[in-house]
Amino acid sequence: MISGSEIKDILYEVVKSDPVLGVIPEIAKDVHAPVKEGSAGERVVIVLPGGVDNGQFSRSFPRVCIYVPDCVSAGSTTLAGSTTGTYYRPDGARLKAIENHCIERFRSSVYGSRNGNVYLFGIDEIETEDDPETWSHFLNMRLRFETVNTKL
Repeated sequence: MISGSEIKDILYEVVKSDPVLGVIPEIAKDVHAPVKEGSAGERVVIVLPGGVDNGQFSRSFPRVCIYVPDCVSAGSTTLAGSTTGTYYRPDGARLKAIENHCIERFRSSVYGSRNGNVYLFGIDEIETEDDPETWSHFLNMRLRFETVNTKL
């Protein structure tokens, strides 16, 4: 059997060793450090929202969330001459580059073993979401993670 914390440890190691994702300054399990407006940076958070179904074939759906800070756009001037405030928009180019890398890296199953259990995982779905509380958009990559809980 494999535990949820082991799954997060495995994914942490995979992300940390990845040539693109591994250079992101903050890689965390469960929650990222608080951010302030203007100081939000790229970060990765690994979560396991549903736990693990530990039958003979263990299955879970962990998520790897890759946050990219929004771009700040200057306000515009209205016809009356007043200026509207700044607004945030997604960094589409960076989000697309990371998404393309993740699809290339994880579209085929990744195999490994830990404590005698063989596992495999790959992308189940990937989407971009807005997180206005952290002035970021993020890629929400849901993985299908499976192990065979039998010993030969």
